[in-house]
Amino acid sequence: MRMVEAASGTIRIDGIDISTIGLHDLRSHISVIPQNPALFEASIRENLDPYKQFTDDELWEAIRAAQVDEFINTPTRNFVEKTEKELDEIADTDSNYGPWIQGVGLDKWVEHNGQNFSIGQQQLISLCRALLWKRKIVVLDEATANVDSKTDAIMQKIIRSKFNDSTVLTIAHRLDTIMDSDRILVIDQGKAVEFDTPKMLLADKDSYFARLVESMKLNQGAP
Repeated sequence: MRMVEAASGTIRIDGIDISTIGLHDLRSHISVIPQNPALFEASIRENLDPYKQFTDDELWEAIRAAQVDEFINTPTRNFVEKTEKELDEIADTDSNYGPWIQGVGLDKWVEHNGQNFSIGQQQLISLCRALLWKRKIVVLDEATANVDSKTDAIMQKIIRSKFNDSTVLTIAHRLDTIMDSDRILVIDQGKAVEFDTPKMLLADKDSYFARLVESMKLNQGAP
């Protein structure tokens, strides 16, 4: 992202030194799914496509791929409790009628910080956004750290099947989320200490990574 410029060395994407690329061009090719999802007080449509670049069919394709279509198509409580006549009256008298009127599908309303969705649902919406944009680089910054095991499994399956044409950089909270990565970089006290395939790192029982995995197994087996 070049929020901090490299003091030495280079970072290359497809052989191109990123320091030679404009910030807008660089960042427009990167999707980030952070630990705390970024959702806005607006409709699902506006959260996924704020610049109106995609068709409804493209939006729904990404929604189904991210497996969020079921809860997006479920009306909000406010929408269910109001009759059509009551909704019309609200629209006439209240300029902030979005949460009442827009109840389902692409027009389903997202409250401030996505508080009308669970953390898992918020992350799936963020994943849906990344699927829609199809960026060259996808960064998962502990994206599954706060979700339940079911949502974690869904996200891992989608990431493995839908981002084959992207470079996925995963900052891991759970080690099992990176076990089938092409390469693993181990950082200790701010320094890169290991960089290899999972198989090679695990083969060396004295490696940092092998010891982390062994420690995880012991903790999981502890009463």
